[in-house]
Amino acid sequence: MPKTMAHWVGVIVTAIVVLGCDADVAYAVPLGLFAGMLASFFVALDDQRRLVKAQAD
Repeated sequence: MPKTMAHWVGVIVTAIVVLGCDADVAYAVPLGLFAGMLASFFVALDDQRRLVKAQAD
């Protein structure tokens, strides 16, 4: 789950971009949500990687 405003903005912008690329809203909404979840996942993965690296040092 996004923790900061930057995470939320990334999810929203990704959803807007995907929703704007397809005329069929029923098809675009799940794509936008999935793209936003992927963006959140990769941001969280990077946050965790940085945390583990900082603890190792």
